[in-house]
Amino acid sequence: MRKQIIVLVMILCAVTMAARDRLYINDFSIKAGESKTVEMLLDNDTAYCALQTDITLPAGLTIELDGDEYIVDPTTRSERHSVSSNRLADGTIRVFVAAQNSRPFSGNSGAILTLSLVASSDFERGNIELRNSAVVEETGARHSLDAAVAKVNGGEAASTDGDLNGDGNVNAGDVSELYSAILRGAGDATYDLNNDGNVNAGDISSLYSIILGQ
Repeated sequence: MRKQIIVLVMILCAVTMAARDRLYINDFSIKAGESKTVEMLLDNDTAYCALQTDITLPAGLTIELDGDEYIVDPTTRSERHSVSSNRLADGTIRVFVAAQNSRPFSGNSGAILTLSLVASSDFERGNIELRNSAVVEETGARHSLDAAVAKVNGGEAASTDGDLNGDGNVNAGDVSELYSAILRGAGDATYDLNNDGNVNAGDISSLYSIILGQ
C-alpha cells in the first residue's frame, strides 16, 4: 500500500511539472501589408531537446517562405538545433526542432523560435493557434503540451506621407500632433511612421526625414 502511495505521488508530481511547461505566442498587432517577426516562447521546468507544434494561421496572415521551407528560425536557446517545417493537407504548418546529439534547449524560458509573418492588404484580425504541441526529453520521454492561442490585431497600413493633422501640408504642425500622440500614449497606426509597431521617438525622426526630404 505504501509503495502504491509513493508511485501515485510521483505521478502527480510529474503531471504538475508538465502542466507548468508551455509553448505559446504572446498577443500582438500587425498592420495590413506589414511584415513582422514574432517570437514563439517555451517555458519549461524540465530540460527538453526537441519540440513539435502545428501552427494554424488566420486568413490573411502567412509565414514567409524561403524556397520550400517556411522562415521559422532558431533563437539563442535553440541555435544548435535544426528547424524544419512543412504544410499539412489542411493548411496547418507543422514545425519540428531537434538536435542530432539530443542537446537540450538552453534556459527555462523565453523565445525558442521566431516566425517571419506577412499580413495581406486586407488583414483585420484573427488568432494564431498552436496545437498538437509536444516536447521530448534527452531520455526520449515525450510530453504533450496544452494548445495555445494568440490574438492578432490588424488594421490599415500606416500612412507614410506625414500629414498627421490632415491640413494638406507636412510641417511643424504635424510634429506637434505627433508629440501629442506620444504623450497621450496613442497606438494608432497613423502615427507609426517607421512601421515598428510602436508610437515613439523613432516616429519623430521619421517625420523629420519626410519634412526634410520634401
